[in-house]
Amino acid sequence: MAAEVLGHKQKAAWLERVLPPVEMVQPGLWSIPVEIPIAPLRYVLVYVLEHRDGIAIIDAGWNDEKSHAALMAGLKIAGYDINDITDILVTHAHPDHFGLARRLREETGARISLHTQEAAFLLTSMDQARDWAVQMDAMFFADGVPVDEDQLYHSSDTPLRSFVSDSAPDVLLNDGELVSLPGWDLRGIWTPGHTPGHMCFVDERRKVMFTGDHVLPRITPNISVHPGNPADSLSLFLDSLAKIGDIALTVPDCAGLPGHEYRYAGISARAHELIAHHEERLAEVCDVLRAHPGDTAWQVAQQLTWARSWDAFGPQQRRSALG
Repeated sequence: MAAEVLGHKQKAAWLERVLPPVEMVQPGLWSIPVEIPIAPLRYVLVYVLEHRDGIAIIDAGWNDEKSHAALMAGLKIAGYDINDITDILVTHAHPDHFGLARRLREETGARISLHTQEAAFLLTSMDQARDWAVQMDAMFFADGVPVDEDQLYHSSDTPLRSFVSDSAPDVLLNDGELVSLPGWDLRGIWTPGHTPGHMCFVDERRKVMFTGDHVLPRITPNISVHPGNPADSLSLFLDSLAKIGDIALTVPDCAGLPGHEYRYAGISARAHELIAHHEERLAEVCDVLRAHPGDTAWQVAQQLTWARSWDAFGPQQRRSALG
């Protein structure tokens, strides 16, 4: 069962490859699309939660001027100002979700909240930023990537370097913890896999779940091996999908508010659809290895079924596929 579309204007904009509108999801809750310089994704959805002391936002957008301007314009449409922001709740520390957090904290004094595991991942990445490329190159070599794939190697040092400095969170969240936000019954759910400390947020009274990149309505988040991620991130992801699917079943008519694409219904069904997808992919990997014992990860990746041919993939797509 595919996810049922709730954000019809968002889906129409996605198909037309344009930005969706700023929308009021329900009283006191807004959705703001913030442009990002990643072509396939195009924007991240930032959510604005009104409370008695101002507003909180879930995720912040990429750290550049265009993204900052888009967020400011969206806040204005929703009737708010940057100085209304008291809290920045971050689902995970990827640049399109976390990038602007530090700047917004400097501009407003807002508190940045992250799961404890994500904070540890972020701080480790800050410490290791200089040798990230060295570690990635060593991993590529071990996985059988040819030396002549030089673009793949040269694009390996970008993940956190441009924005992580001095961005440690102010508030550390744990699994199942209630977020201190007046007028909201917002609970954080630890969903590792896409990153070590990815969090979803659910408010059962308001029947909304902010799913970040964990459960998206149409695409599958990338689950990769890389420095700083657990070796078996896929296992963690599959367990997290089952967990979030079970929680969603306890909240009838719960709306999924993802970090990309569009709002949807059927969170549990979509989570189990993603589990089935990965089981099919794992079976395909096993088939390749049975036919070609001893193949490297690079060789296996080239024999799997992709939306496009391997030759059509650029360096970033090949890195994601290998991961």
